[in-house]
Amino acid sequence: MNIRIDCLVTGMHRISDFFYRLSLPKLVLDVQDGSPEIYRKMIQDADFKLEAGFEREVARQLSNGGLWGLSPGEALMPVMMSRFGVSKSDFSSTESSQLEALAEACNNCPVVGVCWKSVRSGASVEESRAFCPSAEKFERRP
Repeated sequence: MNIRIDCLVTGMHRISDFFYRLSLPKLVLDVQDGSPEIYRKMIQDADFKLEAGFEREVARQLSNGGLWGLSPGEALMPVMMSRFGVSKSDFSSTESSQLEALAEACNNCPVVGVCWKSVRSGASVEESRAFCPSAEKFERRP
């Protein structure tokens, strides 16, 4: 039997990558369950470096309702607002219900995983406008 080492190594990497990708959903859940405070800090910190596959799986789980300590209205909305040139201070005390409605919409966003990844990657206003249900409301602010 004459197996080239480079072929063997390549095959082992493929197998290893396959099992890693297959285990990602459980790995993310294990981190959530085993270290919820650390997980919460990881996902709320847009600058925290995550391995690409792990990040994709977190985004997928966020979009499927697994927020696990992430409050999009607190963590993501201010970043999205700033991209559109708006801040919470732009809302007067009489407009607090509008701000609360925006936060509620963010907390129930159907694409929170996409938003989370865009915040982490520094997506542009144009990119954000393409998926953010509140983009039009942000743009209408003075």
